[in-house]
Amino acid sequence: MIKCFKKSLSKKISVKTFLWVLLILSAFNLVIYFGVTRIFLSKDRYNTEQSTEVVREFLSKETSLSQEKLLDLLNQYGASGSLIENADKKYILDRQGGIDELIFDNQEVSVFNKDKQLVLTTDKVLSTMKIGKVGETVMYRSPAFTGFYQSEKIYSKDSRKVIGYVTVYQSIASYFMARHTFVVITLLCELVEACVIFYLVLAVSHRTLRPLREFQTFVDKLAESPSELALRSDIQSGDEIEDLSQNFDSVLEQIEGFAKRQTRFVSDVSHELRTPIAVIKGHLGLLQRWGKDDPEVLCESLDAAYHEADRMSIMVNDMLDMIRVQGSFDLHKGEVTDLKQSIDVVLGNFRILYPDFRFSLVSTVEDCIYAEIYKHHFEQAILILIDNGVKYSSGSKNIHVTLDVLGDNAIVKVRDEGEGISQDDLNHIFERFYRTDKSRNRVSTQGGLGIGLAILKQIVDAYELKVSVSSVVDEGTEFTLIIPLVTTEKIKKTD
Repeated sequence: MIKCFKKSLSKKISVKTFLWVLLILSAFNLVIYFGVTRIFLSKDRYNTEQSTEVVREFLSKETSLSQEKLLDLLNQYGASGSLIENADKKYILDRQGGIDELIFDNQEVSVFNKDKQLVLTTDKVLSTMKIGKVGETVMYRSPAFTGFYQSEKIYSKDSRKVIGYVTVYQSIASYFMARHTFVVITLLCELVEACVIFYLVLAVSHRTLRPLREFQTFVDKLAESPSELALRSDIQSGDEIEDLSQNFDSVLEQIEGFAKRQTRFVSDVSHELRTPIAVIKGHLGLLQRWGKDDPEVLCESLDAAYHEADRMSIMVNDMLDMIRVQGSFDLHKGEVTDLKQSIDVVLGNFRILYPDFRFSLVSTVEDCIYAEIYKHHFEQAILILIDNGVKYSSGSKNIHVTLDVLGDNAIVKVRDEGEGISQDDLNHIFERFYRTDKSRNRVSTQGGLGIGLAILKQIVDAYELKVSVSSVVDEGTEFTLIIPLVTTEKIKKTD
């Protein structure tokens, strides 16, 4: 049973709710119990005091409380009092119609003379009881009687002297019966209420947690077939479970996209590695068999092997760049870079690497401008954009870079006059491992793996920059970087 509860969240909620409700009901009923019993006892005490006062007022009309006087008094009221002689005691037993009429049904009275000798009682059992402490209502417990009793002096209205004592006994047997009945009814009601609440909570929790069970079923199904990333939970409950489902579906969608791109990447890498390896092995085999003795064949084979090795080197470097940049953001927070100087450095390197290209920088800024970005990351971002323009400039070999300031931002634009990018490809160029159809079909070493712009997107996100791209097929592509500038005070602090 416990194991079953562990497997069912609705049952666990119901059991815990049942226990808490039972605890709260018990505490509430205890408060009611003590309050009601106190009221009952207070009522009995009050009745005892009131009856004592009534009997005392009734007897205060007499001048003495002798047995003869009391018998005459009872006879006047038509009571059936009888004289009882028991050993050394002699008293009147008031059975009905006299003083007995002045008290409640669960009360008894004993009257004593001024010498504290019993002269009248309404119950023979009480003939052995003594006068209690005068003026106090006391709880008395014995096998014969359990309840309150109060003793008071009786003063004669004529002489104002003490003529005797009266003691009223209030039995609380009815109180014990009422208390017992109250406890039984309360416990039964509490049990019924708790069971009803348990059932209602179980039903409500079972219904409320239905989306969660559906989500659990979906997760179990996904666990059985983890490769089925196209599965979606699609739960619509209008609460946090729906939010959880949507977030999980979103993560699955991203994982599915990543898996597809990774699969495509592995396929592309495998394909591209297979070709250069096959070319290198072919030429080496040729040289090994007879080509090494032919200078022309030897030179051609070495050039081809070098060319294919260079392609594989680019693949490896792209992968290393992607991994390296991911772990370096936190190490260079708060660093400030002169944007114009960094652009000049990158362009200088490209002029050396590609002397047949024309790289131009147009800037409306004469002074240094600074931004909160690590110098290497900014130069890497510019390098990726310029290198991208170089790779896709099959005809015109012009790369244009502009640097402007607009408000609190620096605007860097890199434009080429190359092949351009189709609208469909523009929506995916920042995705990791994505390459356009044209780049995928390249046989030169310039194609790369489609990682450069993904690294650029990581830099843009890490420094909260903005990047946009516009392109026209066969006319060229322009990338725009918007970089927030830093204040002079921050530059001084950095220095």
